Amino acid sequence: MWRLRLFICAAILLTGVRLRSAEIESAATLRLQGRYSEAMERYLELRESQPVQAILGLSRCYEETGDASRAIGVLQEADATTAKHPLILSRQAALAFQRGDYAATQAFVDKAIAADATNVLAKWLAAELHRVAGRLEQAEQGYGKLTDMYNTLANVSRAEDIRVFGWAASRAARWNRRAEDFRVLVNDLLPSALEKDPHYWPAHVDSALLFLEKYNRVDAKSEIDKARSINPHSADVLAVDALLSLQVMEFEAAEKSVQRALEIRADHPRALQVAADLHFASFQAQTALEIVERALKGNPRDELLLGRKAAAYGLLDGMQDGPSERMREVMTAVTASNPHCGIFFESIGDVFDLTRKYPSAAVYYERAAQSMPQLIQVPGKLGMIQMRLGEEGRAGELLKQSFAADPFNVRVKNTLEVLDLLQTYAVIETEHFVIRFDRGQEQVLAEHAAVYLEREVYPQVTKLLGFEPPSKSLFEIFSRGRNSSGHAWFSARMVGLPSIGTVGACAGKIVALASPNEMSKPFNWARVLKHEFIHVVNLQQTHFNIPHWYTEALAVLYEEQPRPPSWNAILARRARADALYNLSNINLAFARPRNFENWTLAYCQAELYAEFMLAEYGEDALIKMLQAYADNITTRQAIKRCYGVELAAFEADYRAYVDRVVADLPRRPEEQEESFAALQRAVNEDPQDATALARLARAHLARGARPKARQAALAALKIDPREQEAAYVMARLYLSIGEVKRAMAMLDARLDRREPHAGVLALLAGLHSKAEAWGQATELYQLGRKRWPHETKWLQALAKLYLQSGQNAKLAEVLRELATLDGDNATFRQKLADLAFQRGDFAEAADWANQSLQISVKDADMHALKGQALLEQEKSADAAAALRTALVLDPSRDAWRFILADAYVQAKQNDKAKAVLEELLERAPDFPGAATLLESIESE
Repeated sequence: MWRLRLFICAAILLTGVRLRSAEIESAATLRLQGRYSEAMERYLELRESQPVQAILGLSRCYEETGDASRAIGVLQEADATTAKHPLILSRQAALAFQRGDYAATQAFVDKAIAADATNVLAKWLAAELHRVAGRLEQAEQGYGKLTDMYNTLANVSRAEDIRVFGWAASRAARWNRRAEDFRVLVNDLLPSALEKDPHYWPAHVDSALLFLEKYNRVDAKSEIDKARSINPHSADVLAVDALLSLQVMEFEAAEKSVQRALEIRADHPRALQVAADLHFASFQAQTALEIVERALKGNPRDELLLGRKAAAYGLLDGMQDGPSERMREVMTAVTASNPHCGIFFESIGDVFDLTRKYPSAAVYYERAAQSMPQLIQVPGKLGMIQMRLGEEGRAGELLKQSFAADPFNVRVKNTLEVLDLLQTYAVIETEHFVIRFDRGQEQVLAEHAAVYLEREVYPQVTKLLGFEPPSKSLFEIFSRGRNSSGHAWFSARMVGLPSIGTVGACAGKIVALASPNEMSKPFNWARVLKHEFIHVVNLQQTHFNIPHWYTEALAVLYEEQPRPPSWNAILARRARADALYNLSNINLAFARPRNFENWTLAYCQAELYAEFMLAEYGEDALIKMLQAYADNITTRQAIKRCYGVELAAFEADYRAYVDRVVADLPRRPEEQEESFAALQRAVNEDPQDATALARLARAHLARGARPKARQAALAALKIDPREQEAAYVMARLYLSIGEVKRAMAMLDARLDRREPHAGVLALLAGLHSKAEAWGQATELYQLGRKRWPHETKWLQALAKLYLQSGQNAKLAEVLRELATLDGDNATFRQKLADLAFQRGDFAEAADWANQSLQISVKDADMHALKGQALLEQEKSADAAAALRTALVLDPSRDAWRFILADAYVQAKQNDKAKAVLEELLERAPDFPGAATLLESIESE
């Protein structure tokens, strides 16, 4: 086992090079700071006096600014003596290796080592040549010799050499499972390079890459920031920054860093790799392939890039019967060159992981592990895939193996903690589902979820989609525990990191859910379970080939909920601005939404695509597309095969369909938002424009400038006595001083019932309601409801009015509509259940209570009401179950115990009834009717 040792001794000079002059040091500092033009000027001045260092500096300047040919050319132009210098030869070797010319690399390496047996870079490249040829034992020996060499040196004079020693040390540490060496690398070895040269930012980059390998985002970001502070113009730094952003799914930041890196150096391999991965993540395999092929021009033997090329072919051509022909050709060529090309297979697995083709990712990670067991990150990656496939036993084995080799990997550590937590969870198993949950916190939720999934979701969804999963689907509900929230556990379960913004997720065979009982905003857990199970079914039935937009289209459509008003507002605005998605970019909006509106619009449009296909092509239109995707053809091909139309015609008809939908959505004149300066400018340009004056008045009111608001409003009313917005401003001003009657008179006289102003209408209706003038208020709110049918505020106002005025029939009518529009609101459903029970409609009462519990499952009152409603329908067994749950949640309610006993009696379960009554009488000996009922049971 090698040990890294740092000594304070006299310098031992490597490669026979004298310490660099102050002039060379100055030029190197300029280069490291990204001041390339100044650095090149200095190097050119020093070319005669210090040719080796000057030429090396020039070569690096050219490379770092994207001029690969000059980086090589300046070395080739060296005079005969300089060209034979070991540093020049090893630099030639490095550039040859970077472009995949291994024969040239070997020739330069041999010459460099012949000239100086201690040339660090040449010895590293010699080991790398063994690795890329599959001679892993010789490669490992080479890395070991370098680490031994480092340990025998008293000091290393060049930061560049320390960096190369770091490469060898990290490679040896990985291959020999010496995790403790990574701590030495980031704490001692790489910092020692910065002690030699504080401007040597590559040491920060290498530290960042080591931290990224461990999914340690915080320390990786810190090192990247340090590197950028030294050289803000380095493509290397920007590319690693992009890699970090991609790892944490910050796609916009990754794009910016990649773009900047490629502006500096258009052939940068890591930047091009990240650019390709961004397109893979957006399901744009063709574009990703084009970028990979561009990168391969720089190095046609790069296994990382070749793996991505092979994966792209698989995505584009299909892999129903194994690798496609093009994919197989790449695999054959790479394995012929390197029989132990684990990095190549790992790269394929990475792409399939990124594109959510988890079964395929597992296949190629397995091949990577078999081909090159030295890759310590592969078992962890494979373990994560097995977690997503629901194979938790196999996943645990792999993750433990990975953690033993690398205990610093945050993602692996988090996932092992998830598995440890799951060992404490209880299990409910039904015919088609396995549900895991925290018994102490989620027993009620799990029991209800099991019944809902088995009785309602499974038969409906499998019938709709024409497919039944071959094995039971695993659902896991995560709650707060061990000082972490349920959402944090859920996120760790899915990706090993706390970076998922949703509350539920599906990986094709498993579904994870953050407990709704601890979320700050309630959500309909039943709808989420159904949505995710739809993903389970259509991912499996298409062999994970369904595109993101279509699986979401089906999941949202079959939720059977109307589009929320907020979705309609976004749809209308974007359609009128001609800023909708189409099938060429909608997947991008799911994978890389730039904001919440884009994400919402993607879901909205996906559902509209499904609705359009049903309307245009018939009831079997959606199933046809699923069958096409199961055959692994593209969306363009699927549309042609299923509907006999070209994609362009399909898109044109879809857009016409959307336009018809949008035409029914009213446009609000008040939606126009202008800056205060623009409003003031409009008035200055036309002081007789009453509308402009009214808008300015409202802006003054919003800013608290009441005198100016009054002045502008009165000026508007003088020009147009019926100007509604000005009347609204004046009414608000009157109300601010308690002049309610004047405010109402102002509004009433100017309200245009044919084209009402929303503010005037709402304010006047509210004032009538406050005065308990229910008729006038109702008329105005109904006018708003008719004028703006897609806005819920009018319905909510009517509901409040009907509640206050005791108009229960009308209240129920409005609440039904509100409940339909807001699937996550338990309050509407609770009130509807109460109202239905009061009027004796027990079937409706039980239904609304059940819907309320699908949002707020721990509502004891709703469980009790549901139980009583079921009992009234003579469904005594189900009634007893609901009442039992109510008492679990609130054991203090003795009245419910009595009703539960009655339910048991009706269900002919007298033993249970007797036990409940005995408990009740022990708690409340005088409870009315309890003793009598017990006596009647005992007398039977």
